[in-house]
Amino acid sequence: MKRLWMIAACAAVLPQLVAAQVEKQVEVTKAYVPRVESASKIAVEPDMTDTTHMRPEIDYTVTPLSLRTTLATRPIRPATVTYWEFNRPLPFYVKVGAGYPLNSVLDFYATTQNPSTGYAMAYVNHEGQYAKIANSFGVKNNSTRMYNRAGVAAGKYLGRQTLEGELSYDNRMYHRYGAWAPAATGLDFGAGAMTDYGDARLQLRYGDDFQDLSRLNFEVALHGGLFFDHTEWPTDAGQGGEGSIGARGRIAWAWGRSRFGVEIGYDYMGGRKSLASANQQLIRAGVRYGFAGGVARLDVGVDYYRDRITTTAMSDFERGNYLIPHLRLDFDLGTPGLKPFVEADGGVRPNDLRSLTEQNPFVGSAAWLYGLPGLGRMEVTGTARLEGVPAGGESSPWLEKSSVDYNFRLGLGGGLWHSIFTYRVYAGFSIHDNHLFWTGWQVATPETGCDVLFVPVQARQTVTSLNGEIEIRPLSSLKFNLGGHGYLYNDESSLKNGAPAFAGNVGVTYEGRKIAFGVEALLESARSWTVYRYALLQTVEGETSAASPEFETQPAFEAPFGADLRARFDWHVSGRVTLFAEGRNLLNRKLYNQAWFPELGAHFLLGIKANF
Repeated sequence: MKRLWMIAACAAVLPQLVAAQVEKQVEVTKAYVPRVESASKIAVEPDMTDTTHMRPEIDYTVTPLSLRTTLATRPIRPATVTYWEFNRPLPFYVKVGAGYPLNSVLDFYATTQNPSTGYAMAYVNHEGQYAKIANSFGVKNNSTRMYNRAGVAAGKYLGRQTLEGELSYDNRMYHRYGAWAPAATGLDFGAGAMTDYGDARLQLRYGDDFQDLSRLNFEVALHGGLFFDHTEWPTDAGQGGEGSIGARGRIAWAWGRSRFGVEIGYDYMGGRKSLASANQQLIRAGVRYGFAGGVARLDVGVDYYRDRITTTAMSDFERGNYLIPHLRLDFDLGTPGLKPFVEADGGVRPNDLRSLTEQNPFVGSAAWLYGLPGLGRMEVTGTARLEGVPAGGESSPWLEKSSVDYNFRLGLGGGLWHSIFTYRVYAGFSIHDNHLFWTGWQVATPETGCDVLFVPVQARQTVTSLNGEIEIRPLSSLKFNLGGHGYLYNDESSLKNGAPAFAGNVGVTYEGRKIAFGVEALLESARSWTVYRYALLQTVEGETSAASPEFETQPAFEAPFGADLRARFDWHVSGRVTLFAEGRNLLNRKLYNQAWFPELGAHFLLGIKANF
């Protein structure tokens, strides 16, 4: 009975509870402005009474409105920057050292610059060797050699262009220590006689730096020089000199992936003293086009040379017109370790007095050579000449033809393991027209020994080569390098070319914060030169006879396999001071650049380098 009453009571209350539920919907739309304020506690005293609170569910959306600003750009002067603002070297640098056997080195540079004005620099360079060297005859003559250079350079910034110039003087001094002994004929140089060359040059340039080719870049350059021969010749007829002047112009610009450039140049070289009637004019014009594609990068062009030469032996001048192709084609196959390439280049090299002495400081004059009794008579009587004997009256320190080179290379290159291992392997083919073959001459007498000199002879040469170069860099401061080059010569002459069939190098270099060192070995296979001997006979009265001289071809002079081991060590005492040590030919091998003239044996150098 009681249970039925409770059920009836609940049934009576239930309609009232349902009616008490309120459903209300409110929609508010207004602009929303986000605002951040400091937090504060609401001042409401909590009600601990157990009451029922309604928590309505509210749905809302935020609609962003368009925002208009009043910001605008204001034109300002663009920023300018120069190399000097990133690299501000101290104004002075000096390197000075000396070693055993006695040798010396000195480098000094004084520099000042202003990023908005320009720069100025003066410098002095010196290298010297003073020890006597035993020659191929086992005789020690005066072997002193020295290189000295001094100059000044300055530049003025003129907007985007620079006006700059340099005035310098070089002096190269050697001694003919390859001779056996002084002779008494009056035709010789004498053992230990000095060979000395001076070279004064002036260069001027105005133009761009060709870094930003989005606009047209240009330059105009002028240069001139005087070359002096202060060699101790037996007669004044052997001394010569040379003056030169030239100009060059270049333009280049780029658009998109393409770039284009044109260059023209002119050089005039004129002989002095004994070479007063010799001169040469060389005109050059070249064009280049480049394209940077996704798969291939191309740089193609051609150079045209027009050469005109007059020497003391020529009644007319010799003309030459040459086209030299230029090609750089690099492929990107998407693999850093495999990048094929094709290259072609070349050039025309004058064989004037300055150029010949740079290639061989002991070059002889054929004018002096034909002063030898009996040798000139071979031409007069029509006697057949041996190959390598220049025609009578030729002036060998200024040849009638320039040397012309055509070079072609095909190979692969690339880097592996994030460029830790990089390599370059390629085959080459070269054509050398009017190549120089240096013939050695011995002028001998029965009692006093012989003098030696070199006379260049020209002939065509082709060379096929296989080349490989490897660089391993396991650390940014540590590098290993290895190179090998093999050559196969096809000479259109029976003369020895004096070039190696193999050349290579192997070395390691470390550049640390406090120390740095390097060890390298330069390797060359045996080389040989053709040798002629001219012997004066002696009469019964004891006088030298020129009536019946002995003229013959001697066995070729052969330089043995060469291994030049070099080492260097630097200790950075501070950011400005470094102590250094260097050593060359540490295996004390017989090394030759020319026949009969060995280089200095094992020698060392200690010194200091400083910036202040």
